[in-house]
Amino acid sequence: MGIFRLTSFMNENPQILKEFQLHDTKLVIDGKNLLHLIFEGSKINKKHGGDYDRFACEIVKFFSILKACNIKPYVLFDGGDDPSDRKFNTQIRRARERLEEAMRISSGQRTRDIVLPILAYDTFKSVLLEINVPFNVCDFEADEEIAIRANELYCPVLSYDSDFYILPINAGYIPFNSVCLEPQEGKRWNNSVYHYLPARIYYVDSFATCFHALGRNVLPLIALLLGNDYVDREIFYPFFSSLRFCNYQQQFNIPDFFPKMRKLISWLNNLDTYEEGIQKILSSACTSEDREAMLSAINITEKAYTLDNKSLSTGKALHISNNGLTIPSWFLNFHREGRLPSELLKILQSRSNFLKTQIEDPKSPSSYQCCARLRKYVYCILLSEDVGNAGVQSSLDNGMEANGKCAVEEYDRKGYELVKKVVCPIKNAKIFDMLPKLSEIPTLPPTVRENTVRLALDIPLFNIFHLSKDLEFILGIVLFWKKNAQPNATENHLRSVLVCLIMLKLTSIDRRESTGHEQNLIDDAVLGMPVKARKQINMRLLMFSQIRDDRLDSNLIHGFAQLQACFKTAMDLNCLLLCPFPTPCIYQIFSETFLYNFVVELWERRNPDMFVCELLSQNSDLPKVYQILYSAVMNSLL
Repeated sequence: MGIFRLTSFMNENPQILKEFQLHDTKLVIDGKNLLHLIFEGSKINKKHGGDYDRFACEIVKFFSILKACNIKPYVLFDGGDDPSDRKFNTQIRRARERLEEAMRISSGQRTRDIVLPILAYDTFKSVLLEINVPFNVCDFEADEEIAIRANELYCPVLSYDSDFYILPINAGYIPFNSVCLEPQEGKRWNNSVYHYLPARIYYVDSFATCFHALGRNVLPLIALLLGNDYVDREIFYPFFSSLRFCNYQQQFNIPDFFPKMRKLISWLNNLDTYEEGIQKILSSACTSEDREAMLSAINITEKAYTLDNKSLSTGKALHISNNGLTIPSWFLNFHREGRLPSELLKILQSRSNFLKTQIEDPKSPSSYQCCARLRKYVYCILLSEDVGNAGVQSSLDNGMEANGKCAVEEYDRKGYELVKKVVCPIKNAKIFDMLPKLSEIPTLPPTVRENTVRLALDIPLFNIFHLSKDLEFILGIVLFWKKNAQPNATENHLRSVLVCLIMLKLTSIDRRESTGHEQNLIDDAVLGMPVKARKQINMRLLMFSQIRDDRLDSNLIHGFAQLQACFKTAMDLNCLLLCPFPTPCIYQIFSETFLYNFVVELWERRNPDMFVCELLSQNSDLPKVYQILYSAVMNSLL
């Protein structure tokens, strides 16, 4: 959500906000917003599709700064789609914008476009768990729940979303761009030292009292008439056309390029009541249809931006999927705890799945095509109650419209365009019968849930000594990718992935990071090395993590984009089945700058395997580990 150009207006009028020292307080944080802001504000390489190792470090750094100032964060993330589906057009627009941005980067254009990697959210959540930062996922969009939670805790909100200029937050809203993330030292009345972050804070009354007659009632009018994600701004063109400037003392700085805001502020200052404003808006309608559209927009906006008598305890809506069936309570609870991806809830709610375009080869099929079969397993389990009610053969074999019980609308890239494809779950009745129903998943033995993942990924029996379960899952996904990638993932792509696993393990042990997973053969080799040798090998490998100015080869990067798509889908399936395999730690698997630079290097080597072993050999068993992993994948392809 967002109010059109309201942030720009506030930036032009800094007097509305107040200087503030942020310290010794609880703080409710807009998780989705922070995710983007940390990534976009970092010096991480953003053109290769995901340096998750460095991103994880940036997340830890941010929350360490908060801790230094005794700020206790509580993070809330967006969840499913709005149940009324009012934001569908906004979703389409944003999906197209992301596609265009990704294609500009992939085509090597000089651009400031930034595309958030598809596993960034998973990385963010896993880091929050590791550093014990509390978080939850909302059922729908988080804005309202963030405001309610902040009011219950009487603490400020940190975000960079113009909706928080409208929502009444009693302890204030702190725009992220106003915060200096360098702790300063202050002294209390008793000369004790404290640390704080200089910031600016906004209180709704600081703005609302500028409109003496309306007070806080002015806020939903501004959200309505400037336009928000729920309302089509074109509805109010006749209203703005009817406005004339009124003479009054201008108390705000409004640039000439924003005449709409000039008109609006002038008009609002001449209103006596909120009801008068509503009547004048409705009277500008040219037809009865226009009036109905305006009235609907007014009701939607009032509901979205009014918190009267709302609380978290009463705000839990009854969740019904679009065929009228109730979503299981276990599913909703796990989703709220962040243990289920929000994409799964969105599919249940709307029967649609927006596949986020990656930085990839525009001339090749979408990177998501290679795991289309895997997504069908996810859809089939998610919609299992519907499929069961409809009958397997009649509903799966005959094909259905997107609004039918069993189909999912996928929105994906085809060339440079966003296209819709109707996907029906698995048509094989025998396989369907082997899959669990959504409602029964929590009652199933772990072995049944694990075997479902093995079936979907076709994980073979890897004949590897000391193969931990998390590494087995990772190798299973890598093997699935190698089998299904189109265009094919080359052996050099595979070599790069395996060396990246080793490199990130070396780095994590040097940083003393832990994922809580059981030790495996990579750990054995790394921990068994002399510290000096470990550091020497790591330094050699880290050379390939440096950002280079070479022109991006989208053909090479496409293979890794396909691997990320496979990981995303496989992890979603594993989460849906309540994690029979340990959840992979993404920032100890992917470093896309390394992967890209290393695969480029391998193409210049006559004997890539010899080159890899020379890099890894320094009084270590790492060359042997590499050969074991490489052979395990390649032999499984035979």
